Amino acid sequence: MAPLVPVFSADTLPDHVNTVRRNFIEKKRKGEPVNLKECALLEMMQYSCNPPSEQVPQPGVIVCQPVVRLFRRCAGGLTVETTSWEPLRQIEEAKEKLASGSKAS
Repeated sequence: MAPLVPVFSADTLPDHVNTVRRNFIEKKRKGEPVNLKECALLEMMQYSCNPPSEQVPQPGVIVCQPVVRLFRRCAGGLTVETTSWEPLRQIEEAKEKLASGSKAS
């Protein structure tokens, strides 16, 4: 049986990247803390393929939809999927930009 995988929200991803779980014990990752914003952004396109569900499909007809997945590759080979985190990061940066713009006026 595969080990249990902890479930957490996307906004806590940067904190979870800096911890390692072994035998149900969390430890801080060795070395400098990882800042996901500084890691290289990578994109991977996958396809979800299913038979059409609206009606009885013709034999051999499959409909594929693209699914974009985003990753950050950091120093030391650490690669983290950030598909759910990237929109939250963009909203946070937009708020910071608005706040700094209103202070400058």
